[in-house]
Amino acid sequence: MGRPLTIVWDDLNQHHSAEMLDFVARHPEDFLLERLPGYAPDLNPEEGCNGVVKAELRNATPDSVAELRAQARASFVRLGHRHDVLAAFFLHAGLRLTGLP
Repeated sequence: MGRPLTIVWDDLNQHHSAEMLDFVARHPEDFLLERLPGYAPDLNPEEGCNGVVKAELRNATPDSVAELRAQARASFVRLGHRHDVLAAFFLHAGLRLTGLP
């Protein structure tokens, strides 16, 4: 892409693991980290995405975990095509988003 990928991390334990931090440290030209406070759902654009998917699946009646997983994945894929909605989640969090068509 010609520039580092900005990663916005919340306080999830996996984001602080030695393995993850070591990986990012080995690739400083590829990643730029932005950390959120410990609990800040209003500052995390991912929370908006999760809310949309949860609302879509609210009345789902999957027959298996695999079917639920497939339904959730399909919902995230549909959301991925809604650039206006994704941009709104970032704007709500006070973040500027570039690169979406």
